[in-house]
Amino acid sequence: MSNSRRLKRTVKPARPRTITLEQLEDWLEDRNPQGPNVSMTDGYLAAVIVSPEFIPPDIWLGPIVGGDVTDADDDSFEGVVRNTLFQRYNEISSTLSGGPKRYAPLFMRTDEGEVLLRDYANGFHLGMSLTMNDWQPFFADPHIAMSMVSILGHCDKQPTADQRVAAVETQTAHVLADSWRIVPKVIEMLHVTLAGSRNVKIC
Repeated sequence: MSNSRRLKRTVKPARPRTITLEQLEDWLEDRNPQGPNVSMTDGYLAAVIVSPEFIPPDIWLGPIVGGDVTDADDDSFEGVVRNTLFQRYNEISSTLSGGPKRYAPLFMRTDEGEVLLRDYANGFHLGMSLTMNDWQPFFADPHIAMSMVSILGHCDKQPTADQRVAAVETQTAHVLADSWRIVPKVIEMLHVTLAGSRNVKIC
């Protein structure tokens, strides 16, 4: 029996495939120029997922995180960021498609606990802008149009002031203040109503 020791090969720790949402938030804040926060990104992904027309990743990644993430090598940190976005995309898709959990948007909150929809709404509008022509026919449906007010009424980055006024004129400030409570139901309704070939897993 040999007493010689076998040399053990040092294994380089593998880079994690994804990061936490808190780490993603830090990364977005540290970008130059600063990127959208996690809440805006979450609203963007929700709009991409419920869009009347399926939007492939190579189309929606760039507008929210830039080409350096879209084109990054898989083993780079930007590649990990991309995987994290794909993971959140799949989580939202799964819950909207009947997963065990209800859809829970990522909203900003003040230190006092007040829910702020502005960033989420701005992200949702940015996501809508990728397929705005496909959205237009659905605005004629009063049920959809009124529901959309609960999101777009908080958006301050729509192209014109007239569009923002048109989005909120049928709602009171009181209703808009509490609309964060119904956004999950609105997203779920849109996912069903605008059904199409969009529930595609991204690996």
